Amino acid sequence: MLAYVDIEARWNVEDPVHGEHQRRVAEERTRNIANATGLPCKLVHYWDFSEDWMRENGVTGFVISGNLPDWVEYDWELFKPLQAAITSGDYPVLGVCGGHQLIGMTFGAPAEALTELQEGEVDLDPNYHPGMRKEKGWLPLQVHVPENPIFDGFEEKGPVVMESHYWELKELPEGFKLLASTPWCEIQVMQHAEMPIFGTQGHPEAYTEQYPDGKQFIRNWAKATGLIADEEQA
Repeated sequence: MLAYVDIEARWNVEDPVHGEHQRRVAEERTRNIANATGLPCKLVHYWDFSEDWMRENGVTGFVISGNLPDWVEYDWELFKPLQAAITSGDYPVLGVCGGHQLIGMTFGAPAEALTELQEGEVDLDPNYHPGMRKEKGWLPLQVHVPENPIFDGFEEKGPVVMESHYWELKELPEGFKLLASTPWCEIQVMQHAEMPIFGTQGHPEAYTEQYPDGKQFIRNWAKATGLIADEEQA
């Protein structure tokens, strides 16, 4: 059993107008993870997460979602059980977008906005933090370590995944290796050198029929961390 840990802010999830959309997206991405790995996946909100909850539900690994609010808006006390599970090294972890940033900050790396738009650059979403750089849409990753198993099956070009962010990790956290970048975001994919932890600034869990690479990426994570067997060795 896997878990999809939704770190979208509680006030957004429970909002009477927009909450239904937030819940529907989380449920869809939970199903996508299950379909990619062939393992059941259970949705849990960050305020309900604990290692006791994992044990009670037979969860052996988890994916951490993205989020809309800036980090200063959160009560970080509510993240402590999730951070404890991440740093324990006992569970395979994949952080996506905000989850990637959360992993980095948990290991001491700073996260901030990309930068202000430079002269001549177009604001890709003027209604969301206007004047700031954002990565939006489906972008190819520039792979630095093509032999890493997270990139199995992508041949010479890197996977194309959905990007939707204006923050990034400004430094590689201690103990991590850099695996891929994009022109505006250096730390796109990272892996802990000793623990089964990966992070990606993109959204592989948002794969579609037109853009299916995220499905293989998630399956590769599950194989690389031992959650599922490599077909060639099975």
